Amino acid sequence: MRSILVAMVVLATPTIGVAEGDTLRFHSAAFGTERTVVVHVPEFHHYASAEVGMPVIILLDGQHDWFIDPLLNDIRFLQYTHEVPQAIVVTVPHEDRVQECAPDSIDQPGMPLLEMLTQELPPLLRSYHPGEITVLVGHSFTASFALYAYLRATDAFDAVIALSPLHQVKRSVPLVVDRLVERLDQRVLVAVGGAERLKDGGHHATLVPAVPAASHERTEGRFLFRAYPAAGHTAVPIIAFPDLLATLFKPYALRDSLAPVDDEYRILDTPPAAQDLLRAVEASHRFLGGSIPWNLDEINGLASRLGNSGHTEQVKAILERALQLYPEYYAFHAGYGELVLPTDATTGEAAIRTALELLERHERDDPDYAAMREEVLDLLK
Repeated sequence: MRSILVAMVVLATPTIGVAEGDTLRFHSAAFGTERTVVVHVPEFHHYASAEVGMPVIILLDGQHDWFIDPLLNDIRFLQYTHEVPQAIVVTVPHEDRVQECAPDSIDQPGMPLLEMLTQELPPLLRSYHPGEITVLVGHSFTASFALYAYLRATDAFDAVIALSPLHQVKRSVPLVVDRLVERLDQRVLVAVGGAERLKDGGHHATLVPAVPAASHERTEGRFLFRAYPAAGHTAVPIIAFPDLLATLFKPYALRDSLAPVDDEYRILDTPPAAQDLLRAVEASHRFLGGSIPWNLDEINGLASRLGNSGHTEQVKAILERALQLYPEYYAFHAGYGELVLPTDATTGEAAIRTALELLERHERDDPDYAAMREEVLDLLK
């Protein structure tokens, strides 16, 4: 069984480069014209049931490849190293970023871009089964807008990453801090580059004094500010974003701690009963005001660790839950079939044949398809 489950590790290796994503064109009532957004889903999204609601990361400035491409790759590779969860990533291009992202006043009640993000975007994403967590990311003018958006639509965004904002930060930063004092399940992370004029001097000179003036320590870490001295203004996203994103999702990166093993991959302690284990797993998925679903690699890892130490009842419960979450993933069917085959040949064979059907449906073009198919067929011999 372990060999079948570990097969997913090969499939999980990311491809270098940025996936094209789904370009959605729609009439925006907020702007009174046609707009586009691009939706990028994880490689494993098509295996998942509607129950797997992944976080949504919204990247503003989608019209700039120099900005978007590094950030998309940061997300992809940080997912591979388990620093960041699988997520639905939406890039939002602008036609006139200054006009769209610079409110006349921080108290301005609304803007077309905010209306588009909070009212028009959610229905467009419904078929992708978004989860409970939304992160808004911007740079420079769009970073300033992200802070404004958080203040005007606080319930719409669980976290904001603002990379070198400037516009109205003397007003917005204190208000954001005040809001975070009350909002225990939200986070705002702000970055700025170096102090030199040829780095990020103008933004640095305004933003650095604004943060302590707002008494940000009152938020107990929910407002995070970091300066990156080596970063010029346009380099702040490339240098700061992966650090801030990994910092935001650190609780996620640390959550897969159940059933630890020794150097010989043996379970250190007797695991809890199967249903108690599943309840502990579910509890570990809470994040900010919502939850982050169980990822394929986490399921595979826990089942593999427990299976290697002979805890078959726990593995059976894990795989039964995995089949509910990822019904289109062949390896979970194959692993479940192999596990129950000795005691329930009918159920085991049916699961293995389902795995073969899913292999044909989803992995036919994979260069390792023949080897994967042969491995599953061997379970029936």
